Amino acid sequence: MKEKLFLCISICCLYITESLGLSKDELLCNAGDNKHLCLPKDYNKFDLPLSSQPNMIDIGIDITDVLRINDKEYGVEFSSYFNVMWIEPRLYIPQSYIDEMNREDRGGVGDAMIPVNLELVNLLWLPNIFIYNLKTFKVVEVLSKHAGLWITKNNEVMYSQATHINFICPMRFDAFPLDTQICKFQVGSYSYDMTKMIFHQSHKVQGYVKTTHSVVLDYAVNVERLEPSDLVLDYGELGNFSVAGFKMTLHRHVSHYLITYYLPSGLFVVVSWISFVVPPDVIPGRMALLVTLFLVLVNIFNTVTSNTPKAEGLTAIECWMLSCILFVFGALVEYAIILMQKQKEAHSGHTTRHNNQVKIVCKENFKYEVASTENSTNDVSYHHQEPEIEPEPCGPNFVKVDRFFLVMMPILFLVFNCVYWLSFGAHFFWMQTNSTDQD
Repeated sequence: MKEKLFLCISICCLYITESLGLSKDELLCNAGDNKHLCLPKDYNKFDLPLSSQPNMIDIGIDITDVLRINDKEYGVEFSSYFNVMWIEPRLYIPQSYIDEMNREDRGGVGDAMIPVNLELVNLLWLPNIFIYNLKTFKVVEVLSKHAGLWITKNNEVMYSQATHINFICPMRFDAFPLDTQICKFQVGSYSYDMTKMIFHQSHKVQGYVKTTHSVVLDYAVNVERLEPSDLVLDYGELGNFSVAGFKMTLHRHVSHYLITYYLPSGLFVVVSWISFVVPPDVIPGRMALLVTLFLVLVNIFNTVTSNTPKAEGLTAIECWMLSCILFVFGALVEYAIILMQKQKEAHSGHTTRHNNQVKIVCKENFKYEVASTENSTNDVSYHHQEPEIEPEPCGPNFVKVDRFFLVMMPILFLVFNCVYWLSFGAHFFWMQTNSTDQD
């Protein structure tokens, strides 16, 4: 069916029918025998074709490609052939048309269509189509609009246009970039409820077409039929309105974000644990390592926030970056506390012995007595407190503190990863698996 439709579009401009070149008056039926396609003279384009029963409107959207998905403007743009088919019993079809359609209808199902003069659209009744959440609807033009009109022997009229459609998709980015968006494209009537007009999709105009996308997008796109609950919209006193369309599921590609943000920031946290094996006395090296990692993570976080779509709270990647910054900041605070304790220990070791001023200082993490005589302030001597035994450690054992955090930090980071990926990643991978099973 799709190939037949595309073939008709390609030969429409070359196809010569009896109605080509006919004026508006000639498209109206005469009292006698009519040999060309025409409408009754009392035909009113504002009256419904069927007044005693609902008019069946067949909608088809043949998607050729998804062109753009804009997260910041909540827009999805795609190119398609927008097809609408309905029954027009007031249209007179001459026998010559019917014979030609019988020759085309090789399968004997009555679906053969022949193109007719597009000017007939100006005289026909057209469904008042309404597309929900529509932003723009552009008909492709070269020398003229890419549109065509076809009829069948069952008085079915199909009007098709080559279009670029941009519609609003209400997206939520709380789980960005592990998010999955569901966009519903719904087509219905602007003013007629289900008692007057019913929209549906059949094989005649092809409800939707899954194509190989040639445009590189941030999402994997999957087009499906609407759920039965989405085919009827309740508008209270206005009535129930019938709609047709499709559901577009957008699965974001995560590999780019894993390589660009997740992996480097996670490695920076791991590198910060090296500071726990650096002796506390090596202040420049340990401080330079932690401060550099902290500033690099802050810079990555600023980049993430500038490129992340807006959400009600923090997105998943922002939570990850903040957690990585807190882990490095925790290592920095731990070292700051050690330095404060060392400084406090150094200032608390003042005693007086005989006439000499004796001060206990820390050197290589052990206590030493530093004595200075009154005759020479530069004469400084180090004495162990207990020469006959091993020197007493200086203050708390900071090596044990570092070893404790060297074990606890990886455990906490592992727990955080389990909670994070189970919270944000489980739903994402479930959606990916479910989409693969449906395909």
